[in-house]
Amino acid sequence: MLRLAGVRRFASRLLLFLIAVACLSLTTARAQQVDLEIVLAMDGSGSISSDEFLLQVIGTAAALRDPSVQHAILSGPTGSVAIAAVIWSDAAFPKYPTEWHLLNSPRSIDAFAQRLLSFNNPANAAKRQGKGGGGTGIGDGIVYALEMIRSNSFNGTRKVVDVSGDGVETDPWFKKAFTLPDARELARAQGVTINGLAILTDNWKLHQYYRAEVISGPGAFVVKAVDFDAFAVAIRNKLLREMSPVITMYPIDEQLQLATNN
Repeated sequence: MLRLAGVRRFASRLLLFLIAVACLSLTTARAQQVDLEIVLAMDGSGSISSDEFLLQVIGTAAALRDPSVQHAILSGPTGSVAIAAVIWSDAAFPKYPTEWHLLNSPRSIDAFAQRLLSFNNPANAAKRQGKGGGGTGIGDGIVYALEMIRSNSFNGTRKVVDVSGDGVETDPWFKKAFTLPDARELARAQGVTINGLAILTDNWKLHQYYRAEVISGPGAFVVKAVDFDAFAVAIRNKLLREMSPVITMYPIDEQLQLATNN
């Protein structure tokens, strides 16, 4: 009797295992293959005014509409990129993400650029509603972006979190906050590269901090913008490198040097 019960337990566990494997296979089969999954993680902390925030948004939208960036997006093996954006600030404040968009044509790229510009609308923009603010929770913003990648319906050959900001990470006062060491460890575990765009308005050595403390993973690099007015050119150069299907051909140190010289 005991032996029969043991057999039944084994059979039950085997069935559960097979169901789990089948569900995993089904999820993988459903995931759409793309060349890149990328989250644009934009700083909305208290050090950034609403006008400065909008320069990030407008600059990113303009970069996506640049013909060379669009060519890079569409030139990979699948000719497609999955993209989303999120506004992060202090860990005590909510994050404001977009939905995921599939970029596989000039029209779809323009649609996502227009979606970013919806942050310009005072009725929708987090910064113009007084949302965001507080400290600079870079690590917590990255962890949120990593979860966006983990839970989406795409399967990218490469996975990237693109962080832009104007300051170093501040000590979290919110007890559940993730910090940069947490975020980098989690990114490495998930095979996600973290790239950085450092805005040097308040700290002219910020790109060095981003290089040492923020970026992580294969092909990781930093681009610097001397101020918010220079953001549009910097994000265009950054997206051009990230979207290119041949970016990982360059050694990491060479990528850092090329990027920070832009």
